[in-house]
Amino acid sequence: MTQSPADPSLLEILPPELQALPFGSPAFKDANERLAQQDEDACAPITRAMPTWLNLTGTTVCNLKCFMCNQFLDPNSPKWFMSDEVYGKVVTELYPFAKSVQFSAFGEPLMTPKMEEKLDDLIRTHTKLEIVTNGTLMMRQSRFRRKLLDTLELVTFSVDGATRATYNSVRTGADFDEVMDNIRAFAAERKAMPKERRPKMNFNFIMMKRTVAEAPRFVELVHELGGDRIVFNHLVEFHPSLKDENLGHHRAYANEWMDRTRATAQALGVAVNMPPDFTVLDAPAPAAAPAAPVAASGPSAPSKPKARPCGPPPVKCWFLWKRCYITHDGRVVPCCLAGIPDFGSMMDKGFRAIWNGETYQTYRRHVFTANPHGPCRTCYLIWPNPELAGDEGYEKF
Repeated sequence: MTQSPADPSLLEILPPELQALPFGSPAFKDANERLAQQDEDACAPITRAMPTWLNLTGTTVCNLKCFMCNQFLDPNSPKWFMSDEVYGKVVTELYPFAKSVQFSAFGEPLMTPKMEEKLDDLIRTHTKLEIVTNGTLMMRQSRFRRKLLDTLELVTFSVDGATRATYNSVRTGADFDEVMDNIRAFAAERKAMPKERRPKMNFNFIMMKRTVAEAPRFVELVHELGGDRIVFNHLVEFHPSLKDENLGHHRAYANEWMDRTRATAQALGVAVNMPPDFTVLDAPAPAAAPAAPVAASGPSAPSKPKARPCGPPPVKCWFLWKRCYITHDGRVVPCCLAGIPDFGSMMDKGFRAIWNGETYQTYRRHVFTANPHGPCRTCYLIWPNPELAGDEGYEKF
């Protein structure tokens, strides 16, 4: 189905590579993605492309009360749904360019209002769906289950634990056996689909004191289910009550189980993303040897820090040129880093003005340098080992 921009004048400001293609078509989206990659590789402060991936705060409501979640820890945490006005503007301005959309960053996506209509919008605009779900509702939504399966590009199940006792102690309101039954049912339907149309099936696992020893068994479980990848993340210490669960305070213990998990994954051929081991263990470090005396010739000039080259490696950011988050009220947030500010509201002057505005340009100029701008300096992509960024970086990991 051919799309037309709501504002025909948009066609006049598109780069030639996009003007030559049917607006919003798969070929148009492929070209937009190529431009985004080229501009990222060039560290261009102004990008010719629009985001290829979106996260919409369709809802912040969740049906669980996980003890480590900020929504549970903060009794005043708001319960929001994206307004129809904001959603309509996103569909009009961004869906023609985006290849993938993720529903909800902080809630359960299957509680998004008018979900079936939103699936229709994705189909109409040649856009695929990603969801990160707790799995409690996945196979109960029979009314649109088939459409959901056909629209999905990636589903990520958040499961913290490999036993009923541990999982239920974390995911309050869910039951491990019921969730695993849902995931197995989804895995079976997925396997029955033609291979080229199957959505990917990933898993998130939050490593904390009570869960990390079950990580190797969880790898075995995902292998049995036929999952594609597991992303292991450290607990974010939103609240003082979480301190003892933070593996930063149990480093030797954490290293042991992370090493066992990697070995299990390698033996079974399961793809995993896992933070590196801690380099400083729980035991105090030995006292440093006395420093050598300074030569009488006087102090040497401080060495100039070596600047990072532009672009990866060692730094890789896939947000500032390709991805963005849209809040329930239309504010544009550049990434998922805790504490990152919004860069403006698309309801005021439209998305494109923000996307290439002064704030985005400043962040793009600095992110691949020795001095990343603002909260980028503690981002886990730039500092893959949280110790390198100090306590502040670890808290935001």
